[in-house]
Amino acid sequence: MSMSRATPEAFIAANRFGFGARPNDLADISTDPQGWLEAQLSARYAHSPLLDKMPSTMEIVRNYKSEMGKRKEMRKEAKSDPEGARSMLRDIVKQQMKDYLEQSAARTALAITSDAPFFERIVQFWSNHFTVSVTKRQDMPLVAAYERDAIRPYVMGSFEDILLSTTRHPAMQIYLDNFRSIGPNSTIGKRRHKGLNENLGREVMELHSLGVNGGYTQKDVTEFSKMLTGWTIDAPGRGDGSGFLFVPYMHEPGSKTLLGKTYQAAGENEARAALHVFANHPSTAKYIATKLARHFIADEPPAEAVEELARAFTMSRGDLPSLYKTLIGLQSVWQNPLAKVKTPNDYIISLMRTTGLEVSDVNLAYGFKTLGQVPFTAGDPRGWSDMAKDWISAESLLQRVDLAQMVGRGVYTMHEPMELLEQTVGPVATPETRTAVKRAGSKAEAIALLFSSPEFQRR
Repeated sequence: MSMSRATPEAFIAANRFGFGARPNDLADISTDPQGWLEAQLSARYAHSPLLDKMPSTMEIVRNYKSEMGKRKEMRKEAKSDPEGARSMLRDIVKQQMKDYLEQSAARTALAITSDAPFFERIVQFWSNHFTVSVTKRQDMPLVAAYERDAIRPYVMGSFEDILLSTTRHPAMQIYLDNFRSIGPNSTIGKRRHKGLNENLGREVMELHSLGVNGGYTQKDVTEFSKMLTGWTIDAPGRGDGSGFLFVPYMHEPGSKTLLGKTYQAAGENEARAALHVFANHPSTAKYIATKLARHFIADEPPAEAVEELARAFTMSRGDLPSLYKTLIGLQSVWQNPLAKVKTPNDYIISLMRTTGLEVSDVNLAYGFKTLGQVPFTAGDPRGWSDMAKDWISAESLLQRVDLAQMVGRGVYTMHEPMELLEQTVGPVATPETRTAVKRAGSKAEAIALLFSSPEFQRR
């Protein structure tokens, strides 16, 4: 591929909007980078055969109920056969870990092989925005299904729809403890003397919609949390098949006042009405615009870009494709092709897309663990950081170099280093990087130097 055919804009499209270039991608994208991206804004990419083997959310919820029953029996048996109980528990955990590794690997394989990498980045952006994590152990069987069932089908819809789908999903209900939140004055609350859990109510407002400076108070958090009581998981199998169930006997009765407006008692529809208000609030427009601009433009995004995205969000009533098209059209998004650092997730996926290297699920998980970003393991509900300062240190750079060397040894028989350079970072490669790759002592070393270069580390 000649350098004249590849442009910095193609590099940005492939890396900042996607997960890195495959052979010949840059030449193809260079003819119309914006058109290449807009062609991927289609709901047809939501489904993938790679995810079909994964059980449905409802199947997992049924298994969850069965597993809780088994654990209850194990606690009883532990008194007479403690080793047998421990063995049964180890088997359950082992199977859960196996399923999690397979499902996480399928999700990563989709990003590696997809012809619509911008769509996949959008999915992962929203999955991180609406974070669930296996740090809540009960969520391990659900996290991959959550992304497939609550995120993927909605990324080409409205923000209100994706806000509702993620809030309802059992993975979110479990992760933020709402499935056991009970109105103190509800039928069950009075009988069992149980109370409110405000985790989901707080994070929906602070992290998912309005933002930390969104203009709400602690009282608003409490009132919204009351609205969410009764939203739980469908362990009995009485719901609509989505895994969600509203239980009236858990719901806090009476009216609630949220953001200065009083809502009359309406059961499940109270929280739906609140989510509608959040989704269409000016604070939400500003917050989502800022997160998108930070992800796609710079760690400290330009104010005018944030304002334009917020305006598009408001004018379109949260129509997400309209927001993406506005993003693609921003002048600032096409400037400074090395403005963003690749997270470990991005870096590993770009290595796989570029080289075609195939690795086992276990080795793939080891790579993510080594670099510190295993899928679905964010440490808290804020999700993974989008800032370079949280990913780049002397130690992390050494770990990336070690991984680059391993990959170089694995693929040097498949690629010519200088051709690989042109196909990945050619449009933005510095003379120093070109010279280092050209003068390397071996093909494996040359490829390792390319993958360790600042140009390959950035997007």
